[in-house]
Amino acid sequence: MSEISIAPAPDETPANGHTTRRLETRRKLLEAGAELFAEGGVRAVTSTRIARRAGVATGTFYLHFPDKHALFEELVDAALEEMRPQSDAERAGSGEDSMRRDLERMLEVAARRRNLIRAVFDRGESSGLAERIQDRIARGFEQRYERVFRERGIPLHPGAAAQARAAVLVRVIAWWVEEPARAERDEIVDVLMALAPGRVQEESP
Repeated sequence: MSEISIAPAPDETPANGHTTRRLETRRKLLEAGAELFAEGGVRAVTSTRIARRAGVATGTFYLHFPDKHALFEELVDAALEEMRPQSDAERAGSGEDSMRRDLERMLEVAARRRNLIRAVFDRGESSGLAERIQDRIARGFEQRYERVFRERGIPLHPGAAAQARAAVLVRVIAWWVEEPARAERDEIVDVLMALAPGRVQEESP
């Protein structure tokens, strides 16, 4: 299990003993939750079991999270942040090279957090979460599509294009983590690269 990164609130500093203990407790709860979700899925886990695995009282769990679903979503948010594509300002090298690195990083995180990703796409486990993730990814793509379409004079709607690409990306990742032996990681990257904004043909369909 990789270490869970916990960022303190703006008015909290790790130098404060109480804050340090609070952050450590939160970290333990997140790590315990990640382990239990990986072992049995979201439905099989209770807040009490998470607290027990973390070595704290159940009441302490509720000082940090309203329920197990909030903890699960925080784990998913952390994974999504790891997957976040670089901004144009952060990119180095050619656009195609940087996009490939973005996709390789996404798939590396997905493989490492395989059980978490699988739980996200189990409709019985986390209703509506997959759709919210797709919307979040699409928002990240939309600005890039707007720029590419404007520069190339492509008469397509960037919002719709972003939603389409996010849907494909999310579905392909969900399909791949279910059974990684289905395809090599580089093969998945090659397919997704073919759908990148810079590869969109200038003529409308």
